[in-house]
Amino acid sequence: MHFKTFFTCLFIVLLKCACYGQQAAPGYALIKPENWHTETFLLPPQFANSLPFKGTEDIRFSPDWAKKGSEGYWTYVFLWIITGKATFTKTQLEKYMCDYYTGLLKANFKEAKIDTAIAAPVKVKLRNIKTAEKDTQTFEGKAAMTDYMTQDPLILNFRIHVKKAKSGSDATAVYFEASPQSYDHKVWVQLDALDKSL
Repeated sequence: MHFKTFFTCLFIVLLKCACYGQQAAPGYALIKPENWHTETFLLPPQFANSLPFKGTEDIRFSPDWAKKGSEGYWTYVFLWIITGKATFTKTQLEKYMCDYYTGLLKANFKEAKIDTAIAAPVKVKLRNIKTAEKDTQTFEGKAAMTDYMTQDPLILNFRIHVKKAKSGSDATAVYFEASPQSYDHKVWVQLDALDKSL
């Protein structure tokens, strides 16, 4: 009788410990809208290893992301989960984005066996805007670059959210919304909805 009670108690304790150990650390995670494509890789990425932080990048591509002339062309979001707490000045974030897209374009031009010399220098200009509810910092701005898919000039509009840390997590989340469409276009409704789901 005593052994049965002992082993029952031991089983309950071990079960609680196992369940506790399997709980994921609190953090941010991007949902996947229907028909959107995903990609995940480590930070800093190989094409931009000058970025001075480590973590992961999670991407959601619009179903029409690669369809030239469509409303969803080059429309996508990505989430940086950076190890440790981080804040950004506007100038720092402009440099990180410039390095990121310069490396990304060069890598894609090389993969397509196109001379990288035809790519115009990436130029990023951001501004601080009213801080959104779940953010510590919020930015809007533009990145001017060469579209590696068409080799035409491309201007991407951005909205960037540096998120408040989740309780129990020391990671920093930075959510990027990107599209060539103006901010009053309907694609931003879905991009903002993904932000609200975080």
